[in-house]
Amino acid sequence: MFALTLSLAAEAAPVKIAAVTAKSSYSANGASYPADNVKDGKAMTPWFEGDAGSGVGSWIEVDLGGAHNVTKIAILPGDWSGSSWSKANRPKELTIVWSDETTAAWSLTDTYQMQVFTPPKPVSTSKVRLKVGQVYNGSAFPDTAISEILVWDDQADAAFASIKSVTASSEAASDADGSYFAGQAGDGVRDTYWCEGNKTGDGSGEWLEFVFDGATRITGLSMCNGMCGSVDMLKKGTAPSRVTLQFSDGSTQSLDVKAVMPLAQTLPITPVTTSSVKMKVDAVRPGAEYPELCVSEVQFKK
Repeated sequence: MFALTLSLAAEAAPVKIAAVTAKSSYSANGASYPADNVKDGKAMTPWFEGDAGSGVGSWIEVDLGGAHNVTKIAILPGDWSGSSWSKANRPKELTIVWSDETTAAWSLTDTYQMQVFTPPKPVSTSKVRLKVGQVYNGSAFPDTAISEILVWDDQADAAFASIKSVTASSEAASDADGSYFAGQAGDGVRDTYWCEGNKTGDGSGEWLEFVFDGATRITGLSMCNGMCGSVDMLKKGTAPSRVTLQFSDGSTQSLDVKAVMPLAQTLPITPVTTSSVKMKVDAVRPGAEYPELCVSEVQFKK
């Protein structure tokens, strides 16, 4: 076993986006890719710009519904709707335009994973516009896509513990269908997954460890169990059926996890104050098609 870590901002939940506008959106042959797709919490529904050319000069803007001190912006660049990520254009250089018209430059790598921009200090703004300056060219489609936009501020979540980092026992290698990093179990997007990468066994014994932003009292586990992108994916993928939570003081609690519709289920735990939770999988529900164990989202209720 080996550990892989993705650091997150200290904020537990993204800001709720009030509205989205874009310079253009693509629509043809009965298919449409509107700007609102970037705030629906799903990677499988991208926004495509509809400008002539490669998408350079196009923009999309999220309205935060009032002023926030923005500490982090994250996007899923490109088309995450299936095995077509490399076929469509992806942003390479973005200009971030804040509501006071000041700007920041954001250079992105051409990798099939969430891309994160962290300003040197929190920026007070009510809107965030992302303007495309350069693109990575797709192999088939000349239009530029962004599948999700998330924005965090400096306000701690009142309902859930602030997760600072996520570590996993193993991770499956990225492929044409997506990436499977540990941090995707806490990224706020329902249809991105952590999937274990151990080639032997059924996933029992694998673990995720969540480190909080300090000692925190928690009372429940909220978990989107398995591949929660759709009912069909939930049936195909392997998911935990029983987990043991180990807290920073060494104490443990075990929970049975049900196979439910692809939404989060909340399981009560005996209240405990802890700085971390290591969630070890004791037993699994085998998937009909995919043997890798996967988890979509985990949060800890205060």
